Amino acid sequence: MPTPPALLRFVVHRLGLQRYLAQPGDGGQQPVIPARVLLWAMLVGRVLRESSFYGVEQMVRAAGCRALGLEQSFRNDALSYFVERFDPATSRSALIAVVRQAQRGQAFQDCRFIGRALDGTGAGRSHQSHCVWCRPIRDVQHNVIGYHQQWVTLSVVGTGLTLPFDVEPYGTGDSELAAARRRLTRALGSLGTRFAEIISGGR
Repeated sequence: MPTPPALLRFVVHRLGLQRYLAQPGDGGQQPVIPARVLLWAMLVGRVLRESSFYGVEQMVRAAGCRALGLEQSFRNDALSYFVERFDPATSRSALIAVVRQAQRGQAFQDCRFIGRALDGTGAGRSHQSHCVWCRPIRDVQHNVIGYHQQWVTLSVVGTGLTLPFDVEPYGTGDSELAAARRRLTRALGSLGTRFAEIISGGR
């Protein structure tokens, strides 16, 4: 497994995501902690299967900034403020650019079929609704017993490696089907109709 600094060099020099790491769409003008530090810490956390903000903070304290390819440490509340201002459109554009680069580099040339797969999923659970994306969880009597969040994921498949590159959330009053249609329409506009031979949807 590559070290985080080696992975960072690959992301910057091979994938061309240096601009995205510097300006990921958080809206910060003169932040005390640069956006690239917080974003890279979150990405490393996902690779190392540490997704909570507190866990990422402790990971940085335990491993050290240099070992993780970071310039400085931070508290977990900095990550909370960071994601609150996040514009998902910037991340979508960066991920689509990576998929296009992979296609131009003939990464899919040995694949018989390239497909795009739509699938619904969800995560998190709370006793109260905290945002517009929280959907109620009901028991067999239709009583609300909690809330969670759901979204549709779009991935490139059939290449030997599943490449998720966009998500579409849906809240109360919305549906997985409607979210999938929105996501697919956006994908057709960004990648074109000829990018994939197959489009599949999960149930």
